[in-house]
Amino acid sequence: MPRGDIMSIEKLKSAGGMAAGLLLMLVLLALPLMLLLGAAEISVWALDWIPQAIGIATLGCMLLIPLAIIPATRGLAASLFGLASLVFGACLWLYALAFTYLEWGMLGVVIGVLIFGVGVVVTGTLAAIFSGMWVVLGNVAFLLALFVGTRLLSVWLARLADERHMRKAARETPSEVVIAHKIEG
Repeated sequence: MPRGDIMSIEKLKSAGGMAAGLLLMLVLLALPLMLLLGAAEISVWALDWIPQAIGIATLGCMLLIPLAIIPATRGLAASLFGLASLVFGACLWLYALAFTYLEWGMLGVVIGVLIFGVGVVVTGTLAAIFSGMWVVLGNVAFLLALFVGTRLLSVWLARLADERHMRKAARETPSEVVIAHKIEG
């Protein structure tokens, strides 16, 4: 085989490898975009049932108030408030994702997801401000307050339940409880 034919075959192999690499790179870039597009479409579909989920979680939180007051049931209340917090957070994320997608399209969603995944709340807020959709901005703020409020309440109740449990353990078996304190000198 003449030397020119060998070089052209090597060039074809190299070009084929580059084309395969480029194709693989495009597939790897397209897959997350397709997943984001699916998530955006699902979030628009979820707009119909988000208010009901928020209502049920809010009603559940109101029913949990007596459990939070009773010291023996604070641990359970903390767990259930944590669950309600997850519901509020998911509704907030889906609502902001849907609004971002409807207002700014896929580019806004991609930018929002690139900001640690929760940036769609930021881009949804910005989209609401720039489009003058004050009701949407109020809904995002309300959902954010519900999410953060129930999360903080859950953590506080869990701390109270742990302290109660430690006091009870110290009373029942004081030799097994180690109490650490700072010795000032």
